[in-house]
Amino acid sequence: MQLGLSESARATTAEEARFRVNYPNSKPRKSRIIALDAEGLEALEKLTSASSWPGAHFLRYVEAKGASDSLHMLPVDAVLEDRDGKRVNLADEIADADVIVMVTTAGASAEAAEVIGNACFVRSKMTTGLVLNSTDVPAEDLARTLTAMRPFAAMLVISKGDEYVPEMLSALRV
Repeated sequence: MQLGLSESARATTAEEARFRVNYPNSKPRKSRIIALDAEGLEALEKLTSASSWPGAHFLRYVEAKGASDSLHMLPVDAVLEDRDGKRVNLADEIADADVIVMVTTAGASAEAAEVIGNACFVRSKMTTGLVLNSTDVPAEDLARTLTAMRPFAAMLVISKGDEYVPEMLSALRV
């Protein structure tokens, strides 16, 4: 071991390079990108029509539902809809997902974020929230959406329009 080198500097030495894996990750990520409102869905439709996202399922939130008939008061499941209009269960979609991203707009209700966030928490899944903001939305509406989503997203990002969505999804390796 060389003295005086930081962990980062030591990890980049030729001696440590022999431990690196020299091929790309062979296991593709399974991503679920869920629009929580109509504007979020529009942003995702623009995105999916422009490029391909292998391993990603683009969905829209339809409604909450109880996890079982005996547990109606804790909605930890929901009905989602894919691009073809097929309805699926949230629990089934996130069961083997690596990345879950919720896309909504400033001022929108956060009920969907709460349901999805609870379902992900119960299943030990991390979520990311992407809030699309525009200049015509009052600051109070943005604050209300952020406050409501904060407990349900490990990372919460504010975007000034939907042009940031592809960059954010690429950064998350969707």
